[in-house]
Amino acid sequence: MSYKNVPEQVDVLLECSEHLKFARDMVARLPISDDLKDGFNQKIQNIKQRQQDPNLYLGVVGEFSSGKSTLINALLRDEILKTSALVATATATRIKHGQTIEVSAAFSNGRGKIHKTESGVEGDLSCLPGVKDMDSIHLIQTLTSEENIASSVTNIVINHPATFLSNGVVIIDTPGTNANNTKHGLITQKVIRQEVDLAIIVIPATMPLSQSLASFLSGPLKPFLHRCIFVVTKIDEIKAIERGELVQNLCFRLGDQLEIEQPVLYPCSAQVVLDVLNNETDISRDSDFFCSQFSSLEKLIVSRLSRERVISIAESLLRLLTQLFQELDNRAKLRWKDYKKQQAEITRNTIPDLSTFTREQYLICDRQLQALMSGYTAQITNCVDSHRKIAKETVRKQLFGASNEESLNSVVSSKTESILVEESIRLKANLQQLTAQMSEQATTVGKTFDHKFSEVYKRLQSIGGDVEPDFDNHYNFTVNASNITVSARTLTKELDSGDGTKMGLGAAAGLALGTVLLPGVGSLVGLAAGTWASKLFTPSLDERKQQLWQQLRPSIEKYFDTIHQQVQATEKKHTQSLNTALKQRIDAYVQKYKTIVEGILNQQKIELAHLNELQASIQVDLTELEERQLALSKKQALLAEMENFVGEINNA
Repeated sequence: MSYKNVPEQVDVLLECSEHLKFARDMVARLPISDDLKDGFNQKIQNIKQRQQDPNLYLGVVGEFSSGKSTLINALLRDEILKTSALVATATATRIKHGQTIEVSAAFSNGRGKIHKTESGVEGDLSCLPGVKDMDSIHLIQTLTSEENIASSVTNIVINHPATFLSNGVVIIDTPGTNANNTKHGLITQKVIRQEVDLAIIVIPATMPLSQSLASFLSGPLKPFLHRCIFVVTKIDEIKAIERGELVQNLCFRLGDQLEIEQPVLYPCSAQVVLDVLNNETDISRDSDFFCSQFSSLEKLIVSRLSRERVISIAESLLRLLTQLFQELDNRAKLRWKDYKKQQAEITRNTIPDLSTFTREQYLICDRQLQALMSGYTAQITNCVDSHRKIAKETVRKQLFGASNEESLNSVVSSKTESILVEESIRLKANLQQLTAQMSEQATTVGKTFDHKFSEVYKRLQSIGGDVEPDFDNHYNFTVNASNITVSARTLTKELDSGDGTKMGLGAAAGLALGTVLLPGVGSLVGLAAGTWASKLFTPSLDERKQQLWQQLRPSIEKYFDTIHQQVQATEKKHTQSLNTALKQRIDAYVQKYKTIVEGILNQQKIELAHLNELQASIQVDLTELEERQLALSKKQALLAEMENFVGEINNA
C-alpha cells in the first residue's frame, strides 16, 4: 500500500470531499452568527487538512510512574523525557520526525513563544529565563517536568531524528491520567478522540491496572478502546516465573472490567533497552531477550499502523465528519425550533384585520351600552316612582290633615305646589346623581375600546410594530335634568262659593291646577276638576277632601308620568349620541392607524412565509444530514470489519 495514495483511498472509501462540500454549503445556508460559521468552517478545514495529512498519529496514555516516558524514550532511542518526574505539562507533547532536535513551545497568559534549533533560540526569551544557555534535551525536560514551568506550557512540539518516526509517525505524549487536575484527563480524552490513529495504553507490571486507570479506560476512553493496544511496561521487575501469570491475569481483568473480547497485551522493558543503549554496567542477563521483545513491539506498532493506515485515517475522518454532522444537525434543529417559536409568536400576536376588528367592537360597545342603559332605565323608573310616592303621600297627608275650609284651600292653592316643587328639586338632584353615575359608567365603555385597541394592537410592538393609542379623549354623558322636570304654577285664586262664580272660577282653577300637574294635556283634567268643584255647593269638609283627593291623585300620577317620559326621551337621545360617539371613536382609530396596521399585517404575512421557507430548507438539510449520518454509520461498520480483519492478521 502506497502512503502517498492514502488520501485518495480514504476519499474513495468515505466520499469525504463530497461530504465536506455539502457541509460547507449547509454552513453557508444556515442563518447563524459569523462566529459560528467561522467555527464550523474551521472544523471543515481541519477535516480537509487531516484528509491530506500523510502523518499517522500514535498516542501514548498512562499514569504517572507507569513507564510512559521511558517507553517513549526507548522508541526514540534517546532519553529526551525525564522519567522520574511526577509533574508534567497540562498539554499534550507532540514528537515528530526531523533532521535535528528542535523544540517549540507556547506559554499561557500571553507570555509568548520560543523555538530552539541547533543554531540557537528564537522568540520571547523572557518567557523562560536561562533558555538561551540550555541544550535541547535540558529544555525539553524543563518544559515537561519542572512544575513552575510545565504548568504554564500550552503547546509543545519536538522534532527528533528517530528512525521510529521516519515513516511519518507522530508520537503524542498525553498528560498523566491520574493527576489531581481533571484537565489532564480531558486533554487526553480530546487527543484520543480527535487526533490519534492508534493509542498505546501503558500499564506498569508493578501495579497492573490500577482502579483509577480502569475507571478512565471504562469511562471517557471506552468508545476508543478498539484503537488502543495495551503495553505492559517494567516487566523486567517481575520474576520471570511470575510474568506469564501476571499477563494472563491482566488479560482477564481487562476483559472483565473493560468488556474487551480477547484483549492482547504486549509486555516489554523499555528501561533495559535504554540501559543497553547507554552501555550501563548493570544490564541484566535477559537484556537480549528484552531488547528483542521491544524490537518486536516496535515492528508490531509500525506494522499495525502501516496496515491500518487507510482504516485509521478513514476512521479518524469518519469520526470528525460524524462529529461535524452531529453539530450541524443540532444547530439546524435549534434553528428549526427557533423558527417554530417565531411562527408561534407571530401567530399568537397576529391581530385581526381592521374591518373585522371594527365590526366586533361596534357589537361589543353596543351590547355594553344596552346593558348599561337597561340598568339606568330601571334606576330612573325607580327614582321617579319613589318621588311620585313621596309627593302623593305628602299631598294626601296635607289634604286630609286640613281642619277647615281655609286650610284646605291653602293646601290646594299653595302647599300642593310647594310639595311638587320641592319634590321636583329633590328628584332633579337624584336624577343628576344617577346621570353622573351613568356618565362615569358610560365613559368606561369608551375606555374599554381604548384598552381593547391597546391590548390587541400593542402586540404589534413585539414583532416590530409601533402603535400608540391616544387616551386623551374622554367621554361625557350628561343628562340635563332641567329638561326633565316641570315647574308648577302658583295658584292665585281661591275657590268661590257662588253658583255662577264657582262655575267659572272652578273651571279656571281647574285649568290652572291641570297646568300645574299635567302640562300640555292638563287643561282637560283641570276643567274636569273645576266642573266638579262648581257642582259642590255645600259639601261637607270630609267629602270635599275625599273627592278632591280623587281628582288630585291621578293628576299627580300623570305629572310624574310626564317627568318619566321626558327623562326617557332624553335618555334615548343621549344613548344614541353616545353610540354614535363610540362609533366615531372607533372610526377615528381605524382612520389613524389603518396604514400602519395594514403594513404590519402584511409584514407578518411576509415574515411567516419567509419562516416557512427557512423551515422547509432546514428540513431538507436535516433529512440529508440524517441520510449522510446513516451512510457514515454503514462506512463505520465496514471499517470495523476491515479492522477486525487486520487485527486477525496481526494476532496471527
